[in-house]
Amino acid sequence: MTDDTIIMSKLKSLAYPHLQKMRYASLIKKFNEAKKLPMADNKILMLSTSKGELGGNLLAIKNYIERNSLPFDITVAAGESIPDENTLAGELAGSKYILVDDYEPMVYPLTLRDGQHLVQVWHAMGAFKKFGYARDTAEKNSLTHKNYTEAICSSPEIVSVYAESFGISEDKVKPVGTPRTDLFFDSEYVENAKRRIYEKAPSLKGKKVALFAPTFRGNNVNDGYYPEEFIDLERLAEELGDGWAVALKLHPFIKNKLKTGENVIDLSDEREINDLLFITDVLITDYSSVIFENAVIGNAAVLFAPDLESYINDRGFYFDYESYVCGELVKNKTELSAAVLRADKNDIKMKKFKDRFVSLCDGNSSKRFVDTVLEDR
Repeated sequence: MTDDTIIMSKLKSLAYPHLQKMRYASLIKKFNEAKKLPMADNKILMLSTSKGELGGNLLAIKNYIERNSLPFDITVAAGESIPDENTLAGELAGSKYILVDDYEPMVYPLTLRDGQHLVQVWHAMGAFKKFGYARDTAEKNSLTHKNYTEAICSSPEIVSVYAESFGISEDKVKPVGTPRTDLFFDSEYVENAKRRIYEKAPSLKGKKVALFAPTFRGNNVNDGYYPEEFIDLERLAEELGDGWAVALKLHPFIKNKLKTGENVIDLSDEREINDLLFITDVLITDYSSVIFENAVIGNAAVLFAPDLESYINDRGFYFDYESYVCGELVKNKTELSAAVLRADKNDIKMKKFKDRFVSLCDGNSSKRFVDTVLEDR
């Protein structure tokens, strides 16, 4: 890298926060004007611009508050319900609590009011592939994430990871669990989900189910794929035997179809992978964060990673992959069926994994969030 290149890189870095402020200059101005009006102590704004509708942790918290008739006034700005800029600026300035669950660029250049809370209830859980400021490519001089007053995570063990990733101090990261996993402990919801899946795929009922749910290779939605040569699902089904069924759930980014036959049920069109976990006995995945949800639900797991070395070189992990897996690690498809047959949900690896990453996902995460983050109401 030449001296000129280094100088240009430093100048771009210095300019980055100013560019962020310029992008939202109009909103910032209207927000600052709206700060002259009173802020309601019980008002919560749930902001989610990246999704078509409210979901995940935000919806779980909203449902908990409403179900328990807690004294909060909730406004939702998500999907088609996101108002015009004038209205949004007023909602942002008038809410004591602004809750977001993803990257929300418009809030980072805002200077919050005294006593106002900007809370990140991050959509993911655990700590797996690096994100935010933990990535080597992250622009460290950015305003992104750094004005959160609180953020939540699923276990005390990963507070430092989230603090690093969001560029905030550890005392701002509250280990309360993951609110959306409260649903996993709702017996009525679980039974309805099972019933719906079995009606869709009746051949799964009465059998042990091995769910193959790999993540994508490639960069994004435009070029995502899964290498077909990695796995032979029909062979896997045959080797597992009559008492087993194999189900497939591909990541939405994966464009190519894997070869399946009469012994493999393709459920890739299912929107919610967690519903499939309710009828699963052994999850087979690779680098997907579904391992955390699977651990909360209590299924065994096999990590099938034929390309582990090359994947590690392309993607950064918070911890050494082989040291914190939640089940047996397999790199060759010829060894996969044997690993599935001996997989045990009570495996010591799984116990350590749950204690480390999802210890507070116990059905009370939404309550813990309200008690911890909204306690000064």
